[in-house]
Amino acid sequence: MQNKKNPGKRRRLAGETTEFLLISLAVAVFTCFFLRYTSASIAETYLAEIGVELTPVRERVLEIWLGSICAVASGAVFLVLFLFMLGQRMAYLLKIIRGVDSLKENRMDARIPVEGNDELTELAERINRLAASEQELAGQEKRLAKERESWVRALSHDIRTPLTSLISYTQLMAAKQELDQTEMGSYIQLVEAKSEQIRELTDRLLGRGSRNLEPVEHFFLFMEQLAAEWEEMLEEHFSCRADLSGLSDFSGMADICSLRRIFDNLASNGEKYADPEYPVELFICGGRSGEKLSVTICQKNRIRTEQSGPEGKRPEHVPESFGIGLESIRRIAADYNGTAEIRQEDGEFEIRIALEIPECL
Repeated sequence: MQNKKNPGKRRRLAGETTEFLLISLAVAVFTCFFLRYTSASIAETYLAEIGVELTPVRERVLEIWLGSICAVASGAVFLVLFLFMLGQRMAYLLKIIRGVDSLKENRMDARIPVEGNDELTELAERINRLAASEQELAGQEKRLAKERESWVRALSHDIRTPLTSLISYTQLMAAKQELDQTEMGSYIQLVEAKSEQIRELTDRLLGRGSRNLEPVEHFFLFMEQLAAEWEEMLEEHFSCRADLSGLSDFSGMADICSLRRIFDNLASNGEKYADPEYPVELFICGGRSGEKLSVTICQKNRIRTEQSGPEGKRPEHVPESFGIGLESIRRIAADYNGTAEIRQEDGEFEIRIALEIPECL
């Protein structure tokens, strides 16, 4: 049972041992005198009943004999009582040793019972605190490792999307026999943008980059550009529609790379899991609401079934299909104090991303 006394008034083990010694000595002395007078009284009564009268010498021998027996008995009482009380604390020391072994075997999950109010009690309490700290530290390390792994997996996934687009653009340029200056400039601009995006993501993956907020003077034009890139990635296989009618123009701070990652992941998920028989729709709205600037991005599409898509493209369980990319979107939305909500009903998929846009400095 845990001791509730104030740790500031903790008893010392040496004092507690001295107390055991004094108690045992007091009980032994009492036992000695009690046995001495009791035995003497019994002996006198017995001798009087049988009519035996002892000489002074024999009385002296009897007294010595009774005193010796009482001294031995009281000594035995002293030794047994002292060893018993001291043994209780020594047994607790063995319990602490076994508790330390249990902590080692159970990886700091066990705890040592707290008993008494001396240095052994303090030792048990400190070992328990150390075990709790080690357990908490191990849990934090495990969580950090898991978050790091998830972060690396998300960035690796996000690098694949612009890389796939980059390969598609270069293959398209190589397949065309002739390209006019306008087309050439457009393709080069797209390739340059995707290459820069890959470079930024690689820097972040290697720990050399971080979130970089830049002023965006015209958010409508910026969102329009990202929506156009989203449409370009999907238009070859899907009927796409982007609606920005609910978005007003304003200026704010944004991490361009992270917002581009949102649209890349939306396009990537649409390309993998949307039904090509139905349109993929993108809605962007937002503006100033009170003292806050916000943007809401919503993508809707029908979910591809085994009958509507190529064999092997549709996983068995739809919720497992939308994984790394959408988790990456959630992380980015959290950086903007926003949310990413997913709805799947009757074969329809919808993701709604709400972002708070910081004011320009």
